[in-house]
Amino acid sequence: MILYHVTSEKKAKHYGTSKRIFKPVRGFTTIMAALAWAVKANRKVIYEITGTTAYKLPDHHNQFGEAWWFDEDIIDFKCVFSAVKDA
Repeated sequence: MILYHVTSEKKAKHYGTSKRIFKPVRGFTTIMAALAWAVKANRKVIYEITGTTAYKLPDHHNQFGEAWWFDEDIIDFKCVFSAVKDA
């Protein structure tokens, strides 16, 4: 399943160094839902992530998409939006 994970600049740098996002990893079903959450949570980086088994979150949903989480470290990810230069 593909999700869009919203994060801070600091964590984005850590992901680049460690080459993984440590579990649990939350994400949204659409890039628009992730962007809406990024604005609300004041976060500046969005990754497209791929995992094997996802679980639907009871909250965090918005009008643009649903929120899910992976209970596994994510090693398959790429930056799809960054409001900072070196994320």
